[in-house]
Order: sequence, then C-alpha cells, then structure tokens
Amino acid sequence: MKRQEKKRMSKGTLAVISTVLAIFTLYAVVTLVNQQLKIAEKKEELAQIQDEIFLQEVKNDELNDIYNLDGEENDAYIERVAREEFDYSKQGERVFINIAGE
Repeated sequence: MKRQEKKRMSKGTLAVISTVLAIFTLYAVVTLVNQQLKIAEKKEELAQIQDEIFLQEVKNDELNDIYNLDGEENDAYIERVAREEFDYSKQGERVFINIAGE
C-alpha cells in the first residue's frame, strides 16, 4: 500500500511541476514577444532619427558652401535670397505679380 501512495504523490508532484513549467513557458513566450515588439518600435524610431540626421547634414553642407562663397558669388546668393524669400527688388525695377496664381 505504501508503494501506491508514493506513486500517487509522485504523480501529484509531476502534475504540479508540469503546471509550473507550463506557466513559466507561457510567461517566457509573452515576454519574448513583448520584447520583439519594443525592438521593432525602436528600430523604426532609429530609422526616423537617421533620416533627420541625414537631412540636417545636407542643410549643414549647403550652409557651409554658402559661408565659403567668394565675393561675387556671395553677392549673387544674397540677391537671389532677397528676391525669392523677401520679395525685394532693385531700385527702379518693376515687379509684376501674377494674381491668377499660374
């Protein structure tokens, strides 16, 4: 009779261990999936930041080129910006505005 009791306890212990192992496995899988989602989000965020860095480097290069212009080139750049950005014109110059929007 004692053998049967030992076997029953052994089966009960095995059931408890199996349940604990199943719970742990489920927890590990959920944690792994959650981490993979976070990694994917961070990779997307990194790609966006790298794009922003690239754009800023291009802008920096343009500004560096403008800063290093010689006298006549610098004057031409200043004139172009004044005309395009600030709608300036030379003295005595007529400016026509197309009100049709074409």
